Amino acid sequence: MGVMSAIAIAIAIAVPLSAPAPAHAQQVATSAVEAGEASPPVAQEANRDQEPNQQDAVQGLQVKAQEPEGFWKGSSLAIRPRTYYLDRDRDSKPDNEGWALGGAIEFKSGWAADVLQVAATVYTSQELYAPADKDGTLLFKPGPEQFTVLGEAYVTARFGEGDGLRVGRQSFDLPWLARHDVRMAPNTFEAIATGRPAKTGLAYIAGYVDKIKRKDDDEFIPMSEAAGAAGSDEGLGLVGAQYTFSDGSLVGFTNQASFDVMNTFFIKAEKSFDIGQDVSIRGYAQYTDQRSEGDELIGGFGTHLVSVKGELFYPNASFRLAASRAGSGRGLQSPFGGPPNYLSIIVDNFDRAGEEAYMVGASYDFKGVGVEGLSAFTNISTGNTPDSGPNASPDETEYDLTVDYRFGKSSALDRLWIRVRGAYIDQDERDTNGDDYFDFRIIVNYAFDIF
Repeated sequence: MGVMSAIAIAIAIAVPLSAPAPAHAQQVATSAVEAGEASPPVAQEANRDQEPNQQDAVQGLQVKAQEPEGFWKGSSLAIRPRTYYLDRDRDSKPDNEGWALGGAIEFKSGWAADVLQVAATVYTSQELYAPADKDGTLLFKPGPEQFTVLGEAYVTARFGEGDGLRVGRQSFDLPWLARHDVRMAPNTFEAIATGRPAKTGLAYIAGYVDKIKRKDDDEFIPMSEAAGAAGSDEGLGLVGAQYTFSDGSLVGFTNQASFDVMNTFFIKAEKSFDIGQDVSIRGYAQYTDQRSEGDELIGGFGTHLVSVKGELFYPNASFRLAASRAGSGRGLQSPFGGPPNYLSIIVDNFDRAGEEAYMVGASYDFKGVGVEGLSAFTNISTGNTPDSGPNASPDETEYDLTVDYRFGKSSALDRLWIRVRGAYIDQDERDTNGDDYFDFRIIVNYAFDIF
């Protein structure tokens, strides 16, 4: 047994094997708090489901924190254990199964001279159960092989009214460029970026991204190589902004130029309408244009994605409808994080070439019937693709259910979050490539502060 395995098991023993869920949502909530931001009430309801596969917020660089207390006095060290079990039982193709234990250790300093801050995060994923004939869970490196990596190590300088500059290994939560924290470790990047967050008004971000460490790897590779251009060494330039109005409505965009590979432009808008006491409707719309550029290292192409959603919110429940359509030239490429499509759910993204897709879903917080901490949401998405030609692929429907339990602040298990997810994918069996399968996951995360 390796040293990291022993550490991971010791953490699991110290923190009962019950801990919070896919940390993406937890990390986003944490960064929002650190930034001194609070989403408008409707937006909070919209984020209740915490579906990490639909990251479409254009977040400014998070540079605000607690009031300045000095470099050491303002420092924090946190341990975030996680265990994750995934079983994908397929009808015809090889099954995928694995159980991992690990998580993250995060250090963040206070602000030196009210200007400079350093931070670092180590991620680890250790094997509890990882049969070689069921590899492909993305919980481990291919093999499967456990790993430990210094995923984040950066310096932030802040200036002006919340503006900042960050250099080093860091994470992003942007459309098409994101942590996509749906396994044991998130995507992280070697980059330089500047920007600022904003509760209302203008938030912006701009920068250059040189390399990416993908969620199932411990090595940073060039962005162009991650996009599929083997042996290349090109980076990515990005710019984005979002304007949030006082009523919570917003518009935002990003443009990401992966040099000599492709350019991805994204724009979105959201607006809420009150229709009664504690009842509202929120409308969402987004558009992505993606096309090859420069030397076209992964081939010449041009495609797009249009996605819309409407959601009806009650105090403890919501109901939603969504639809999307992808361009017929080629499926959307998302090598740097999950696509922001409103129909991207547990397993599938519904953005294949020429795909028309529709979704219906609902959420419920059981505190409405006196059960604090328990919530659930379900989605059903169906996608139709061309029946013939180079872009033909099986039509499919995905049925999802997610159940979350979060222990309350008054509990001894505060900051413990258990998530159970199930997805059944029903593909058209008339197509020889069709493969029905069931995807089952249990994710247990915890978080506690050393100082």
